[in-house]
Amino acid sequence: MTQEAVKALPEATLSQVIIWAQDELKARAEQRKQVTIAKIKELAGTAGLSITINGRRGRPPKAKVDAVPQRAGKL
Repeated sequence: MTQEAVKALPEATLSQVIIWAQDELKARAEQRKQVTIAKIKELAGTAGLSITINGRRGRPPKAKVDAVPQRAGKL
């Protein structure tokens, strides 16, 4: 598709093409992610390692600490 062809599209059609393109980009990114995860698991398996990928990035959140400290006793 050329830039001239895009310019010739009516607005409604252009909006739909944008939605389709965004959906396709998301699908391709997800597919790349799944292929990468499969490769990582395969490499880990050949090294005798077992891994789990949960889909979250970074470290797990820290446990929350009480906002109000507890006192040893009343005066």
